[in-house]
Parts: sequence; C-alpha cells; structure tokens
Amino acid sequence: MDENKEEITEETSEEIEDLRRYIEELTEFLPLAFCMVNPLNFILDANHSFQDITEYGKMELIGISIDNLFDNKEKIDDLKKETSENDSVIEIETTLITKKGDKIPVKISALSRKDEDGNFSGYFLTVNDISESKRFTQELEKQVKERTQELQRAKEKLEESEAVLEIKVKARTQELAELNQKLEGQVKGRTQELEEKAEELETRAKDMEDSKTALLNILEDVDHSFKEMDKERKKTSAIINNFVDGLLLFDSLNRLSLINPKAEEMFDVKARDIVKRTSKELITFPTLKPMIKLVGTDLKEVFRKEVQFGEDTFFEVTNIPIKKGGKSISTLIIVHDVTRERRIEKIKSEFVSVAAHQLRTPLSGIKWTLRTILDEKEGISEEQFNFVEKAYEANERMVNLVNDLLNVSRIEEGRYMYKPKKADLMETIKPIIDSYEEKIKEKGLKFEKKEPKEQLPKLKIDTEKIGMIAHNFLDNALKYTKEGKITFAIELLDKEDKVKLSVSDTGVGIPEDQQERMFNKFFRAANVMRMETEGSGLGLFISKNIIEAHGGNVGFTSKEGEGSTFSALFQ
Repeated sequence: MDENKEEITEETSEEIEDLRRYIEELTEFLPLAFCMVNPLNFILDANHSFQDITEYGKMELIGISIDNLFDNKEKIDDLKKETSENDSVIEIETTLITKKGDKIPVKISALSRKDEDGNFSGYFLTVNDISESKRFTQELEKQVKERTQELQRAKEKLEESEAVLEIKVKARTQELAELNQKLEGQVKGRTQELEEKAEELETRAKDMEDSKTALLNILEDVDHSFKEMDKERKKTSAIINNFVDGLLLFDSLNRLSLINPKAEEMFDVKARDIVKRTSKELITFPTLKPMIKLVGTDLKEVFRKEVQFGEDTFFEVTNIPIKKGGKSISTLIIVHDVTRERRIEKIKSEFVSVAAHQLRTPLSGIKWTLRTILDEKEGISEEQFNFVEKAYEANERMVNLVNDLLNVSRIEEGRYMYKPKKADLMETIKPIIDSYEEKIKEKGLKFEKKEPKEQLPKLKIDTEKIGMIAHNFLDNALKYTKEGKITFAIELLDKEDKVKLSVSDTGVGIPEDQQERMFNKFFRAANVMRMETEGSGLGLFISKNIIEAHGGNVGFTSKEGEGSTFSALFQ
C-alpha cells in the first residue's frame, strides 16, 4: 500500500514539475510583459517582454522590489494592498522607470496568488506600454482646441461680413434707382430706332427669301450625307453589339456612354441602369466593383490585367485611352473572358501535382536502393559501381525536378506555406555557402565571400525556403561560369535598414532580348541551353515567389558574355 502511495506521489510530483515547466515556457515567450512577485513585493521571475520594457536583465530583476520600477509609490502601495485583499484583477495607470532612467506611461494589472490553504503568497504583475494611446489623446485634445479657435475666428469674420454686406446692399439699392431713371430715357430713344429698323428688316426679308431657296438645296445635300453616316453608324453598332468581348466606352468626364450586350451579359447588368453614370457611381454595383477597382475611378491605363469575378470567373481587362490631337476624349475598356484558360491551367497544375506526387514515392525507393548499393561496395565491380553511381545522380536530378514541380504547383494553388521566425540570415545560409565553396574551387573558379562588418539585424524568415534562394543563385552561377570567379555578398543598407543578398559571376550572361522572361516558369536562355542541357527552368521562378512572399524584392543585372548578378532585398 505504501509503495503504491509512493508511486502515485512520484507521478504527481513529475506532473506538477512538467506543468510548472510548461507554465514557465509559456510565460517566457508571451508578448505581454509579465513577472511574479512574492508577498514582500520582491520580483521572483520575469519573462523576456518584461526584461525588454524595463531594460533590466533577468538576474538584475530577480530580488528587486517593484517600488524601484515605478515613480508613483502611493499608487503602487495601493495596488499591493488591494491585490492582497482581493481575488480579482487590479489595474492602475502609472509611469515605469527603465534601467536607463527613461519614463514610460504604462497600465499595470495585478492578480493575487494563494497557497493551498488560501493564504496570500504573492501576485502576478503585467505591464502594458500605453505611450501611443497617451500621445493620441494629447494630439486629439490639441486638434479639438485648434478647431474651436478656428470656428471662433470664422464666426467673427462672418459677423464682420454681414455688416459690410448691409452697407453694400444700401449703396446698390440707390445705384439701381438712379439706373432706372436713366433706362426710361434710353427706352424712348430705342423705340424710335426700332421703328426705323423695322422698315429696314422688311427689305432684308425679301433678300432672305432668296437665301432660303439656296439653303434648301444645301440641306438636300446634307440629308444625303446624314443617311450615309447613319448607315455607317448602324454598321459600327452591329459590330459592337456582336463583338465577342465586352466593351465599355467612357467620355472625357468618366461617364459611361456605351456598353455592348456581351459586357451586359458578363457583368449581369442592363445598359439602361448604368449608362451616363460616372466611374465613381459604377463602383457601387457589386458585379462592376472588381473591374473599377482595377482601373481606378480615374480610369488609369491598364494593359491585359487579370481580375477575378466570383469564385471561378476570370476576366482580362484592357483600358485604352482614345486621343485626338494629343488630348484624351474618351476611354475604351475591353473585357475578355479567360475563365476557360484559367480552368485549363488549374487542371494542368493539378495534373502536374498528382503526377509529381505519384513519381516521388518510386523515385525515393530507387534513391535509397541505389544508395544502399553504393554504401556497400562488396560484390560489385568498379565498372558496375560507376554505373550505379550515374544512375543515382540521374535519379537525384529526377527527385529535384519532381520537388520543383510540386513547389510550382503549390505556389500556383496558393498552398506554398511559410513558417517565419526571427533568425540570422547569414547563419541560416552559411552551410549552403560552404558546400558550394568547395564545388566552385573544384571547378577551378575563384570564390569570393563578402560579409558585413556590423551585426546584421535578425529577420523574420522561413529558414528552409531562404536556403533555397541561396542554393538556386549559387547553382546557376556554378553551372554557367566556365572561368573567372563567383562572388557571394551580404550587405546591410544603412539608410534603408535593409539586408541585401547577391550572387555575381563572370559566366555566359543572359541575352538582352530574353531578360524580361528571366523569372518565368520553365524559361531557360538560348545560350545556356546550348552549353548545359540539364535544368528545369523553375529555380528562379520559385526563388522570386519565396522572396516576394517574405515582402522582399528580387532583381538582376546581366550582360551576355560578361556575367550576371542576382539579388534579393529583405527588410
């Protein structure tokens, strides 16, 4: 019986210890500043956030009284007293004094701790920086005060304007009375003049009759021209109405003046409901909103930009300004339905994903079988060993290709997950650089590594994916450089607070007319295909997506026959 009790006691102790460690680990990484205080108000433990806000190290904090951390001792004494007497959370606002002497407005929350008998055994204390909210309140009060002063000045100015206006009205009334008398005299004189001109008009009427006959002849010619124009208009209207793409025409004031039946069908609207409305009014129509957001209410120029409508409908939008004499007189938006193409691309992507998954398992089996044969050389000749080694290398290339295809498929489907964490960029990619340094020297090339003298800031990155960027940049430089050197550099851009990773080589370079396709899927320049038949053309596409997913920018410069430089900029 005693033995069972001892076992239970040991198990309970272990569970309590595990629970204690779990709580310590949880509080250690909480973003909220947290510490534990004993009944005498001395700190027993504090997490990283508490250390950061106070600027004290953990060992400096342990054993220090919380009175030393805040400037309002009376508030702190009241907090300690209320915490010891209550089981609820007690909150106050006060000022924290850091190790350097800085004063930070904070909100303190305290919760008492009780032992097994219900006696007060200390309390938990959290500290929250409220500097921003304080600054916001002060700024708001300042703006209210300034606005009140402006309104008072406006009121005084209005009263002054009313007085001036009254004086002007009186003066204008007098001027009008004088003008009325003057006009009476002018009317009499004008009446006489009109009688004289009436006689003159009778003479002119006879002349007008002759002109009328001539005008009728001209109108017959104009009528014929209008009929010809109407035919052309109807022909143009027939073309627009039967056009396979959606057409929307806006005038110079960005009002919709024409929409063809295809566009009505695409956006599920009627011309009578939207014609003569401005682009700002059209954005309120749910079906038109995605397109208007793309081109903007000012109808900026857009060339073949794709936009999604609903769950599975995709339109390609082109916005063309129509100009006359260098001045824009209207804007034509052409909408092309590319839903079928996107569905085909999706089916193709799903097929690639399924095929790659199906290939991965047998390729992995082949890889480990060949690796086993290579590791155990007994029973095979040197020639057989070489054959197996070549088969292993070919299989490894197939595995890498399958992995690249899977990565591309995940990127296109939006499933390329990232697991960012704070890490040192140089330490993350150092093993990859070291492995390539040996390969580069084995090929007879020089290798230069440039590292910053100052300490790099830790970046929030996915260490596995970042390694793929360095691998792809260095692998391309090694493949396409026959002589010269390869340079790997990491630098800190002080003014922009950004970290730049770059790989330069003295290789074959990229033809200028092919550089705009550099980061497209499966693209390989013509000159490198002649010298190196292997390669999927997916490495740079994957690298670009990884960099942009981290909020960075990818770039490159290249000159055929002289070399290339690929770079990634992070912040």
